[in-house]
Amino acid sequence: MTKNFKNWLINNGYKLFTGNNQPSTVFDYLTGVRYVCQWEGKTIDELAESISDVLPKYIDGGEYFVRGRMKSRAVRCGLRQFNKFVMESQAA
Repeated sequence: MTKNFKNWLINNGYKLFTGNNQPSTVFDYLTGVRYVCQWEGKTIDELAESISDVLPKYIDGGEYFVRGRMKSRAVRCGLRQFNKFVMESQAA
């Protein structure tokens, strides 16, 4: 599922590398989602199944918002995009 999410991000205009050839948004979002998997004790497939319950905990005012801020906005934005990816995958 990680590979499909990575491809989905790229197909939606997110970049793999910056102009200086440094890892960019795709890597940040994948890393953010991996952190949440670790924090929640879930695989990425399990996270996909429970994303509607997990996402609010890391968004502004959520239970773990502070934890999400510690890892920058990549956690919050990565989870939001992962949620969109999961919803689009289920609709297909």
